[in-house]
Amino acid sequence: MENIKIMKFPMSLILILPLYGEIPFKIGEKLNYNASFGSIDAARGSLKVLNKELINNIMTYHVRFSARSKGVINYLFPIDDQIDIWLNEHSLLPIKILANIREGKFKKQSETYINHESGYAVTNGDTIEILNDIHSPYSLFYFFRGQEVSKMEGQTIETIQGKKITPLEIKIEENINETVPAGTYDCYKVSPSRKDKKQFKNKATMSILFSDDDNRYPIKIWMSLKYGNLILSLNEIIN
Repeated sequence: MENIKIMKFPMSLILILPLYGEIPFKIGEKLNYNASFGSIDAARGSLKVLNKELINNIMTYHVRFSARSKGVINYLFPIDDQIDIWLNEHSLLPIKILANIREGKFKKQSETYINHESGYAVTNGDTIEILNDIHSPYSLFYFFRGQEVSKMEGQTIETIQGKKITPLEIKIEENINETVPAGTYDCYKVSPSRKDKKQFKNKATMSILFSDDDNRYPIKIWMSLKYGNLILSLNEIIN
């Protein structure tokens, strides 16, 4: 990392979104999900806040998303995803991302380091210039919990997957009442969509329902994979 030479971008070019109040999660929080393809009980998922770690002299939250298929789906379309992300403790922007993805016959591993201030990311040894703050699609589960989301309608953010950077426009729906195994919640829905209106690689899209309370739990997540829509519904909250 120390040998990389690249132009530094002025901070005026970087979009800084301040956190909204206190961060509503803590070390040890674990959210467990039931996951389904349509009406088929297909997988188990979880979001965990593991600990705090110092990465490149930045204090971070180490969080993990995992999803693993079960039953007949494990034979027809096996899913075994684990994404570890280290989030800046103040901005909740990703500093490091380790992704190990297995969805059907698709397999991919990647390691990404992001230097927001200097304007570059390094993925599997390849350097990418970045002009704005960059997110992982999976870091959005935590980033939006720290934002006043009602004011983000129509704003643009960018995500990185591998070496690809994608601009997304934020769509917000409010006053949604939703029941999941963990309970009934008043919610708002966040749906990042590509500004060029194209679908994500492998037709992947995402929408997230957050509880409209101080915890702002992601209680329901829609992820459109190549062979169907995976829906994760919050089943258990462990603090």
